[in-house]
Amino acid sequence: MGILNWRKNKKVNAEFEKVFSELKRMGEIKPSAKKTYDVLAKLDFDTSDSQCELLISEFNKIQYQSNTNSFFYFYFPIVTHILHYKPKLEKDILGYLIGPNFANGETETKELISLIQGAMEFKLSENKNYLTKESKNWILNELPKMEEQVKREVQKCWKELNE
Repeated sequence: MGILNWRKNKKVNAEFEKVFSELKRMGEIKPSAKKTYDVLAKLDFDTSDSQCELLISEFNKIQYQSNTNSFFYFYFPIVTHILHYKPKLEKDILGYLIGPNFANGETETKELISLIQGAMEFKLSENKNYLTKESKNWILNELPKMEEQVKREVQKCWKELNE
């Protein structure tokens, strides 16, 4: 049984490293990216609240600078992986998916959900290692149930735009 678990863990670790290789590289120059990567690597359903707080704190410090599309595609695998394991963190990080798409002109809740699902298909057609299986599961099964949360994020975007 031990060898089977070892092989399974090795495969999971290899998948994780492929998906988050850009975050790991960024960690060489940004300490917050390294800390995010390290906590993300251990994330599961049993991760403590204090570790989740550390993850969100370090994640928010990354401050990836780019255009809206690159910003979205950088954060997409990270946010969806976190939300698979810790859905309660959506208030802290869902905006990383909604904000850039709002900035690109999409303001309708159902369309945003569809756009995110389409982005998954697009990126996976380019790179099968773009998302973890946990991310894919969250996008397909949980995101469609989150219309209220997406709507809330759109309202935040409108508020910020009007300030």
